[in-house]
Amino acid sequence: MNRLDSTGPVRKLKNSRRALTGKVNLEPGGVAGFESSLERDLFLVLDFDPQVLSIREQPFTLTHIHDGRVRPYTPDALAEYDRERTPTVVYEVKPLEVLRAEWHALRPRFKAAVAYCSQRDWQFKIVTERHIRTPYLDNAKFLRIYRAMEPLLVRQAQLRYTATALGPTTPQALLAAAYWPKDEQALSIPALWQMVARGDFMIDLQKPLSMFSPIELRE
Repeated sequence: MNRLDSTGPVRKLKNSRRALTGKVNLEPGGVAGFESSLERDLFLVLDFDPQVLSIREQPFTLTHIHDGRVRPYTPDALAEYDRERTPTVVYEVKPLEVLRAEWHALRPRFKAAVAYCSQRDWQFKIVTERHIRTPYLDNAKFLRIYRAMEPLLVRQAQLRYTATALGPTTPQALLAAAYWPKDEQALSIPALWQMVARGDFMIDLQKPLSMFSPIELRE
């Protein structure tokens, strides 16, 4: 599945000395350009979400009237979801401080975006660091490293067999039950996090991950 839609951005991304700009690798094989570290983090969150089917950066430009002038506006991202409710979401990324300070100037473009999305049964969301920089982002950054690794199939099979017998458990308890020697437990940690990363275990990714997080094998 292509996590970045093949349709390119509608405008060229701007380089800035005041904000972090660049490209982030998405899976499998996509690349998204960002104009701030907050945009980058949003792409990481969307890329890790299994319900996201495709992502587009700078997806479209619309026009709106502000102070008697016609002005263009391009949202930051569009994500298509694998769900009946809100299958498509258009995102605007703004630091909370900027949103508060510039709300009067930003409001007309956001109002136009809401109307544009409503006509298409889409949802328009303004997201700040409070929405993006959560434990889920930290977990996504951690787990995506393991998701990109070659799967450790033999160790995963042993962990799956043990997890079936144990039922609800924790990473630490699962490793201890699957392998008696401490060095074998340590060697099996990457296999466990690979399984978590690909969704083999039910685990609350909205909370910080640890070796004591409650996990249960997904049926």
